[in-house]
Amino acid sequence: MTITDIARMADVSVATVSRVINKKDKGVGAGTRKRILEIVEAQGFQPSAVARGLATKKSKIIGLVVQDLLNPYYPRMVKGVEDEAGDRGYHVVLCDGNNSEPKELACLDFLKEHYVSGIIYNSFNIASEKVLDRFVLEGIPLVFIDAKAELPGSGCVYVDNEAAMHRMVGELLAMGHKRIGFMAGFDSHSTRGRFKGYLRALEDNQIPMDPHLLVEGASTIESGCQAMEELLERNPWRMSAVVCCNDLMAIGALQALERRGIRVPEEISVAGFDDIEMSSVVKPRLTTISQPNYEMGRASARMLIEAIESGDKKGMGNLVFDPEMVFRESVAPVHPPAMVGRRKFVG
Repeated sequence: MTITDIARMADVSVATVSRVINKKDKGVGAGTRKRILEIVEAQGFQPSAVARGLATKKSKIIGLVVQDLLNPYYPRMVKGVEDEAGDRGYHVVLCDGNNSEPKELACLDFLKEHYVSGIIYNSFNIASEKVLDRFVLEGIPLVFIDAKAELPGSGCVYVDNEAAMHRMVGELLAMGHKRIGFMAGFDSHSTRGRFKGYLRALEDNQIPMDPHLLVEGASTIESGCQAMEELLERNPWRMSAVVCCNDLMAIGALQALERRGIRVPEEISVAGFDDIEMSSVVKPRLTTISQPNYEMGRASARMLIEAIESGDKKGMGNLVFDPEMVFRESVAPVHPPAMVGRRKFVG
């Protein structure tokens, strides 16, 4: 059953049926309106959300663009968005940016063309001018999740990456580590913030930054393994600890160290970021920083839907979550014992 079938049965135009269904029936006679609604009810007709969006340029659908669906960090975030949207009567269209700016922009264009009411954007590349042109200037509500963007009319939900990495490196320094490697992922808001935290912790402790201790890679286990090998080749005297921008790279580092017969944490401590499920089952279990990604997902959907329904995008602002440090067996003082447990970041 389509809207065309309803129009034929009611002996009216498709446009008239659309106006009645979308409650924009000013000028439609009461008898005609009653006849159309009776047919709709009798036939059990459910208007297509996409079709309604095309007609009204509004919908109860929001878009969600994430960097990489293969990354195990994202399922809980996506679940949070889905749960909050569902509780509020909205549906979610999920798009995979595949760590590619052109793919991300193609996803954003697709969502715009299908008249989603707003978008949650986990940006790999915050292409400010392009995003501004596509959405903000057209009044489409936009919330960045796990990223901070200085775009007018947008909101942001994220953790303080700089403060979190500053705390992690500070803990390692307090354990006696001096030569601490840094393994960066893709260039992104979160990576840049974590690198700043690393540098600030070194500066606070009067330790000069050694470029030989810095390595870049992708957010994958394989890349982490390769990056660890590169660090070891560059540093024949090694380092006592390595901090990684995400858990996948840290797990790759553990694999590389195991292959070389280097014991963790007895010879090198390894720390990650994200607290994905794998981090608690690898051997040794990974010390990391836990992000409340489910809660961030719910908060981003809540912020977006409230802006959609109120029409007030200026009130979105920034919402910053506190991460939590999780101590496990992959990190130890230069001289034991190791710390195991959870520590909440405050301030």
